[in-house]
Amino acid sequence: MKKKSKVLFVTIDGGGNLPPVLGLAQILSERGYGIAVLSEPCMKEVAISLGFEFIPFRSYFTRTDRKEDLFKDWNSSAMNNPVLEKISLGPSRVVAEETMDALVAIDAGLLVADLLLPAALIASEARNIPGVVAFHMPEYLPGPNRPPGMLGLTPGNGAAARFRNRILATMFNRKINRYLPVINEIRMRWDLPSLERTGDLYHHADLRLIQTLERFDFPIEPRPSNVRYTGPFLNDPDWASTWSNPWPEDDQRPLVVISLSSTFQNQHAAIQSAIDALRDQDVRGLVTLGPALEKESYTAPENVIIVDAAPHSLVFPRASLVITHAGHGTVMKALSHGLPLVCLPMGRDQNDNAAKIEYHGCGIALKRNASPEKIRKAVQRILSESSFRQSAKQFQAEIGSGGPDGEIVREIENLILPSGNNKQPVKPHQSGLKAEQTLSQF
Repeated sequence: MKKKSKVLFVTIDGGGNLPPVLGLAQILSERGYGIAVLSEPCMKEVAISLGFEFIPFRSYFTRTDRKEDLFKDWNSSAMNNPVLEKISLGPSRVVAEETMDALVAIDAGLLVADLLLPAALIASEARNIPGVVAFHMPEYLPGPNRPPGMLGLTPGNGAAARFRNRILATMFNRKINRYLPVINEIRMRWDLPSLERTGDLYHHADLRLIQTLERFDFPIEPRPSNVRYTGPFLNDPDWASTWSNPWPEDDQRPLVVISLSSTFQNQHAAIQSAIDALRDQDVRGLVTLGPALEKESYTAPENVIIVDAAPHSLVFPRASLVITHAGHGTVMKALSHGLPLVCLPMGRDQNDNAAKIEYHGCGIALKRNASPEKIRKAVQRILSESSFRQSAKQFQAEIGSGGPDGEIVREIENLILPSGNNKQPVKPHQSGLKAEQTLSQF
């Protein structure tokens, strides 16, 4: 029976990517599928605690301490980010080979690859089993109607915007296509046809799950046929276990939560500026640091409390506003409680998320080095103008409890091959693109 099949998840601990990827794994586990996780050694305890089989990477992604800075991208630009070389595409050979070993070892009937590790999809294609890629954030790839992600840009309208999008898409593809020779060398060794573009790794997946609200995003149009918007996963990270309200229950001052990423992005100065912005204000401030920052020290006024960690699911129901780096997980959890945001994006997808928050009228985006005065004015404006909260509450109604609906889960289940299905070493499958000629330009 299908329910006896195993699903291999390939991921790393990149902070915000982990809760939605593991959230999907938990859904499939609850439906009776065996789950195995190929990841860094530091993820063993987490995987086993969830009842999953764990397989460590052997020759790369070998961290044993989750607090170690994996990305080392805090001083990079959007178009010159080391994540491509260190994480996503540089280690493609290792990721593909060790994914193949894991697929064979557990006789997997489905692969779910983290967006950050697309080369894992080569192994599922060569193994002739379905491959799904999970985007823990909004759309990142360029299309006819939108620029590539990470730049903090909205799609725009008119000929000038289309020209800009095309130029930026060309630059994006030129950058990632530097890894195409290695990717095609791996594919040739497994008798798979060469790809024309590195981005086809994503477009050729059987499903591309974008784990956000479609209305929040700027989707590619026309939409590739393998894209599904699942809605966000709202589960707290494993390291944020508990929290109790330190203020009297009758304290009616607005609660402002300061939450600027669980991974290192050199955000100490931004956190201190946010703390200073609340000084002498008639608000309560709660700063949640996360594992990478818990040893940092800050100067706080008496109306601000600093904690190592606190589950957003317990804190946000009491809050009025969130000051954040605009990581997708924090943004979605805030919106799921109808909370407006002040965004201080540090990089990665945060520039895009901050732009979307402003576009939808749910908050204000500032520079990461915004002064305490600028942050204070943004906080005062949001707390005094109801339109921000009203816009956020519209998303609250749409998000609901989060996660994919039953139809999408069934579609994933229908892909899963039963155990002992005589999987072939090689059998390429068709592209998931509906508008292949149009998208081939991007």
